[in-house]
Amino acid sequence: MVLATAGKHSATHAVAAVYIHIPFCERKCEYCDFVSVAGAKGQHQYVASLRAELRALGAALDGSVIDTVFCGGGTPGLLDLRLMGELMDEVRASFTLGADPEITLEINPSSSSEQRAHAWRAAGFNRVSVGVQSTHGDVLGFLGRVHDAGRALAAIAEVRAAGFANVSGDLIYAVPGLDDKRWEESLHRLVDAGPDHISCYELTVEAGTPLHRAVAAGRARVVDADSALRQHHIAVHSLESAGYEHYEVSNFARRGMRCAHNLVYWRNNHYAAAGVGAHGHLPASLAPAFALQPPPGALSFRYQHGRAIEAYVAGVARSPLTVRNLEWVDATMRAEESIMLGLRLREGVRLEGTGMAAEARALVAGGFLEVLGMQARATPRGEDVLNQLAVRLAAHCT
Repeated sequence: MVLATAGKHSATHAVAAVYIHIPFCERKCEYCDFVSVAGAKGQHQYVASLRAELRALGAALDGSVIDTVFCGGGTPGLLDLRLMGELMDEVRASFTLGADPEITLEINPSSSSEQRAHAWRAAGFNRVSVGVQSTHGDVLGFLGRVHDAGRALAAIAEVRAAGFANVSGDLIYAVPGLDDKRWEESLHRLVDAGPDHISCYELTVEAGTPLHRAVAAGRARVVDADSALRQHHIAVHSLESAGYEHYEVSNFARRGMRCAHNLVYWRNNHYAAAGVGAHGHLPASLAPAFALQPPPGALSFRYQHGRAIEAYVAGVARSPLTVRNLEWVDATMRAEESIMLGLRLREGVRLEGTGMAAEARALVAGGFLEVLGMQARATPRGEDVLNQLAVRLAAHCT
């Protein structure tokens, strides 16, 4: 049985996306579980290792046309501008880029300026994702952000002035002390700043973070699920009313401005990844380039490089394509993952097999799914219980 999400490359082994991780930050945010470190010590050595891995990946992917490159972190915008230019030169030298690739750089407002934005454009980026997170000072303080509300919105104006025609802004809701009225104010202020794309993420408490320790010690509380869901609904209503398409559970875009790179993830397509902490998903046919032997039935493999910068640098020195935390993906796992990821998209997933179709009809009757032909997508009611919805469909995918 084969299940495919809608969209190009869904039924192929094409690798059209590359993720690059830059772990350096001005400080570690209270809620952050990504691989990142405070300060930029060791960035020259790290970028040298990153370039070596990109060269090896480019050789392994020979023949693939890369449509999206995403430089995330951490705070990639904090990287030394000369190193950023060298890194992007390596990307162009190592990979065959498409005719109109989407090349994204994540930045924090505190490390942005119009001068730096011009340098990012010159390096080859054409899309910027700005970590606004809030337009209220106390909320930014709770989250551990180092910028204020004015700086957050100024960063969007700076990248616009530098010529970026594709700008995204992130916000976080379900933050203690952020009531519905102020959450709506943040949404309106960001809309007024004019980004082409907006992401709204619920604050989650990840193990090992300062926020997790604060909650465990009783110094901070978690916003209840009903309040978080209500603020999600406020975001959907506010942003759709402002002309943004709600194309994924947490993401909204002006017409033609969806994030092409993230669509690769949600459509469960393949992507390469470079850098400490970076996660990749590649077809099993590429396993020999990583000195791996696929087990019988494997369609693809997921990998990452661990969380220690020093270990990553040492590993690349031994072999540029060394991986850690390897996971082989067979047909059943791929089908289940495609459902879990694809239901996040408004385009939904394609139903395959009588079992899935029958379960989908039951979920339609409950008001959780909409089905057109063999394509199913979650209703607003279904989005409220998306995980349970995905589990029920996935149980019938084989």
